[in-house]
Amino acid sequence: MRWVPFALIGAVFLAACGEPAANPFPDSAHTRFEQSCPPGSQVCVCTWDKITRAMTHEEYEAALTRFRETGRMDPRVTRARTQCLDLHES
Repeated sequence: MRWVPFALIGAVFLAACGEPAANPFPDSAHTRFEQSCPPGSQVCVCTWDKITRAMTHEEYEAALTRFRETGRMDPRVTRARTQCLDLHES
């Protein structure tokens, strides 16, 4: 019986480890993303999914603007792309 509290804490911890829900993005943002990343590519599908879970649309647009102005990409976009490359490219 002493293990029950630990099991409950573990279950709560594991439930909190899941990916967050995707943020809403307009279709136009996805269309623009697909212009530089083919929609059939597993890496691209994965990257878009991770971006929409890590950022809001406003944050994504700000990241794109910053990239165009300074050449520096938001670390969340870079992380999403890197994770997907690791998962889908051999």
